[in-house]
Amino acid sequence: MRQVGTLGSEQHARRFADYLLTRGIHSSIEREDGQWVVWIHEEDHVDDARDEFARFRERPDDSTYAGAAGRAADLRKQDERKAKQVRRNVVDVAQRWSRPVASRCPITSAMLLGCVLVALLTRFGDGGREVIQALSIADYEIVGNRVRPSAEFADIRRGEVWRLVTPVFLHFGLLHFAFNVYMFFHFGTLVETLRGSARFALLVVTFALVSNLAQYLARGPSFGGMSGVLYGLFGYAWMKSRFDPASAFFVPPSTVFILMAWFFLGMTGMVGPIANFAHGGGLVTGMMLGYAPKFWRDLTRK
Repeated sequence: MRQVGTLGSEQHARRFADYLLTRGIHSSIEREDGQWVVWIHEEDHVDDARDEFARFRERPDDSTYAGAAGRAADLRKQDERKAKQVRRNVVDVAQRWSRPVASRCPITSAMLLGCVLVALLTRFGDGGREVIQALSIADYEIVGNRVRPSAEFADIRRGEVWRLVTPVFLHFGLLHFAFNVYMFFHFGTLVETLRGSARFALLVVTFALVSNLAQYLARGPSFGGMSGVLYGLFGYAWMKSRFDPASAFFVPPSTVFILMAWFFLGMTGMVGPIANFAHGGGLVTGMMLGYAPKFWRDLTRK
């Protein structure tokens, strides 16, 4: 804290502190040797507070400061409500993290189990043609080196709506499976713990729909994997980590670097066929949903 000046009247000191709060400057007053000392909490606000103090001292009864007490009282109530919510979140999160993974993250656990079962049934994409066809977004045939799909959305229009989501359980190759499962476990447990299973399930379905449709419309039905969903969860958690500190999300810069590097590497084609449109659709949707609350708060304040 830094001192910006002293006032002889407690009434004036409180009025000035109230006015500062309406300007977004937090302060406190303290009686010393018959004077009231004004302390500023944040170093970045000291210069502005000194300018305001000089003007206030010249005209402490100016109409500029009328009504500051009422506005400051409302702001203090808002700050207290936010502080209570933060304390509640901290307690809730601590209790959730102390529970077993299967208990606190049933959706994540069920989806990982589904990925394992499908990987075993399809031998990581090398067999189980019937299972792959049933879970793909549309039926297709492989003729030579080409994929011949059925009519666009024909299977879905016949009522097989699960195909919009189920490609996320398909993986082609052990490395593809291992990377996706590991990263989905990381972000799935994070988001489900902090947001609850119902909201997490809604996010997963949203990311699956967007990423699967984006890849299907751009490159056809021959794809699969959880990566579109995990990039959606990553984008969501990343934005929360950067723009909503009270949410308790944290994504280390190293994780951001690895996932973004892999995202752009996949676009080069150097690592083989990658569902880049699924990655991009999931990432953009996740970032938008993670940033939307801050955008709305900033918009409504104007």
